[in-house]
Amino acid sequence: MRVHPTVALLPLVALTALLLTGCAAPAASDTGSSEGAPVDEAGAEGESSSALDCSAATTAGYDLFLDPALTVEPALEVYPLEAGDTISFTYSAHDESAYPTYGWTSSYITSDGDVAPSTGSFFFDEEGGIFSFTGPEAVAGIDGGPYAGFFDIEMTVDTTTTVIGRICVQFALTE
Repeated sequence: MRVHPTVALLPLVALTALLLTGCAAPAASDTGSSEGAPVDEAGAEGESSSALDCSAATTAGYDLFLDPALTVEPALEVYPLEAGDTISFTYSAHDESAYPTYGWTSSYITSDGDVAPSTGSFFFDEEGGIFSFTGPEAVAGIDGGPYAGFFDIEMTVDTTTTVIGRICVQFALTE
């Protein structure tokens, strides 16, 4: 009897969630900064002191890209993840016979420019290689913000997961 890959991956998803929870950075201090906390871009009176994008990342390998078969709507440089914000994805190389599952992981940029994991999940609305994400999504375990980070779009076939896209996001202040 063949087990559908989504069912087989459920223990892996639970383990990943536990590991990511253990990796959460310490909460930011009252001054708005602490070692390992995301970059606090807010200036006086809530105005942004610099552009909120992914250019502050110094961790190697975190380049923005999209697989040629992946399209993202709307087309933005930085995708907001506030309540009601929706990002739609279409993967034209979708192969139903391979039983692919699609998911996402997020990471944030720390005050030192390091990239730290935040959270992730499956796209439960996927049908025929078309799926979407609707906010809010905040940095797990960190207060304050707004913060910039990365949103990886992943495809899993059997036990192999491949990142098919990485976009820059602005996390919500709260979930």
